[in-house]
Amino acid sequence: MSRNHHRWLFLIRLLLFLPLVAGCYVYRPLGTSTPPRGHQLRMTLTDAGSATLASQLGPSVEAVGGMLVEDSPEAYVLSVVETRNRRGIETSWLGEQVSISKSAVATIERREFSRTRTGLVTVGTIAGILAARAAFWGPGGVFGGAKPGPGPGPR
Repeated sequence: MSRNHHRWLFLIRLLLFLPLVAGCYVYRPLGTSTPPRGHQLRMTLTDAGSATLASQLGPSVEAVGGMLVEDSPEAYVLSVVETRNRRGIETSWLGEQVSISKSAVATIERREFSRTRTGLVTVGTIAGILAARAAFWGPGGVFGGAKPGPGPGPR
């Protein structure tokens, strides 16, 4: 096999493996009343909850995402990785733990791996790579094509 062929096989294998590491995720409403500890959650805050937590999370925060550390009868303790304010601006956090009163939470969603979205992104990426390969290295492409012929004969 040619060196280019090995390169393309490596790239395709890498792209098939990549979605398993960095796949697409979605947030789905929590089906149970008790969120599972250690799972990634997103909590949408009530207006009163946003006002109460402004000193800890920042002004106008409408949603908090992170890993549930503790669930007591009065509050959730979340290791926060992101917040989103009412204008849609997201802010990354480094896992600081914040206690959030249960009365401050409007809804809870659980972060789940999306096979459908990850599959579509994978197929789209591979199709794009194959199209680029055909456009640049295939017959008539910029860098490829048929080998040059002997040229015109002597006169």
